[in-house]
Amino acid sequence: MLVVLTMRRIKGKPSGEPPLDGERMLALLPRQWRKNYREGAGYIAIRIQADENTTATQIREQVVAILTNPEITRWRLVSCEPLTHPPTPRRGNPATITHHTTQHAQWN
Repeated sequence: MLVVLTMRRIKGKPSGEPPLDGERMLALLPRQWRKNYREGAGYIAIRIQADENTTATQIREQVVAILTNPEITRWRLVSCEPLTHPPTPRRGNPATITHHTTQHAQWN
């Protein structure tokens, strides 16, 4: 499962250091998940790759629980978007492959 989480800073709450908040969030997530984050003006985005048995709902619940931590309560989860893996390219569609009956291998 591959998801992208977006958190926004809650207005009216004291602001901390976004890089430190992002690192705290990463540290509180399960170690077996591969993750990285980016921060911007008022938001943090975290990309998580978990095993195939983990659902986006489970990841979302884990993150919501983490955001109750007093050090990072100034953030709220805005979105948890599952990403799909890019489609595997096909070598050719059998309906569009043209066979030339007069074509011979070089060794013939």
